Amino acid sequence: MSYTQSLSSENPGYILILIDQSGSMLNPFGGTTGGSKAEECAKAVNRVLRELGLTCTAGSVIKNRCDISLLSYGASGNQAKNALSGQLASKPVVTMQELVNCCLKVDTVKMKISDGAGGLVEVDEQFPIWIEPIGSGGTPMAAAFEMAYKLVDSWIKSHQASFPPIVINITDGAPDSQSDAQVAASKLSNLGTSDGNTLILNAHISEGKAAKVQLPSSPSELPPGDGNAKFLFDISSELPPVMFERAGAVGYNNLAPGSRGFVYNADAETMIRLLDVGTRSNLQ
Repeated sequence: MSYTQSLSSENPGYILILIDQSGSMLNPFGGTTGGSKAEECAKAVNRVLRELGLTCTAGSVIKNRCDISLLSYGASGNQAKNALSGQLASKPVVTMQELVNCCLKVDTVKMKISDGAGGLVEVDEQFPIWIEPIGSGGTPMAAAFEMAYKLVDSWIKSHQASFPPIVINITDGAPDSQSDAQVAASKLSNLGTSDGNTLILNAHISEGKAAKVQLPSSPSELPPGDGNAKFLFDISSELPPVMFERAGAVGYNNLAPGSRGFVYNADAETMIRLLDVGTRSNLQ
């Protein structure tokens, strides 16, 4: 295990986010009457991409510290596809500069911030949108891992000195073929750079209010008899030290050695924290 190379303009990293857009993602998130799982997932991904863009920006200069891919599966039949649209629809891998400059649209939202005197003031904040909530069809997760494999395999050939690619999969259910998805994920995780193998993180979100499982280190921490939880645990990577440290910093407490990049029955904040761990641990 190495995982010591920083993500920089000289040695950029590569972050792939796989988004389940199956029909069940249109169901309510977390058993509430609020937004759907697809809506909460889109909000989380857009928020994290915005924060990643801000982290990679110094003044008016956007530094290409990492390349980005957003892949969706479910709404496009049995295949995975580039989830970016507009000017980026034909580019499955984009630089940070391309991502920041080519969002789908910009929404204005109200936010409360400190007024510097102990109170709060409401301001308009600009939020770029790259993906919107979509849901239909099944869950061809294997196709997403297979597409990720092709992109990673191509990327690492010209980035052998970089921090290894990071793949973050957000899903609400079992794949259409668990065995195919397991084989595809294993194959993907065997690709790597001189700094280590590809890392796979999984965020499972649900309609119910079952107890969350956060960064488990052992299958014994999973819901008894839950084959999908065991599958996602098995394909999730053990957190390298830099991610382990970041996880503690963003609110994952009492982590055990060997913790894996996996959350189960995650609420919105837990999902966002995992995305943070996966996207910002090694930036400089």
